[in-house]
Amino acid sequence: MALRDVPGLTRIAQVFGPSDAILAVAALEGAGFRVFVPGYHTLSNAQYLSVALGGVPIMVETSRAAEAAAFLDALETSDVEVLSPSAFDIIPDDDLPPPRPRGLMRRIVESAFYLLTGTAPALRGRYGRSPKR
Repeated sequence: MALRDVPGLTRIAQVFGPSDAILAVAALEGAGFRVFVPGYHTLSNAQYLSVALGGVPIMVETSRAAEAAAFLDALETSDVEVLSPSAFDIIPDDDLPPPRPRGLMRRIVESAFYLLTGTAPALRGRYGRSPKR
């Protein structure tokens, strides 16, 4: 089955570079669309093949394809209003206290956990802990 015939998905764009693909995907996902980009990893690893392969399709659910295509068209024609960060409830990094260093015993336990299991403990937050508000 060809990629253009995937049931439930509709191709709304065709890109030839990994930066174009990731920007379109980020914009669409940020707007709430579910995006499927078959062949993106091939494109990002062997960009010189993109023309030979015919580019990489950007696909969304068929029920929201017209809306997604209109959204991408609006992005290209600059009809989208970009909000400033002050419009959101975002805590700037300058307002957060610096992270506390971990104690020696905790670092030893985490190192032993890593050596025994091969996985690091899960991080919490951007700096390894949740910011206090």
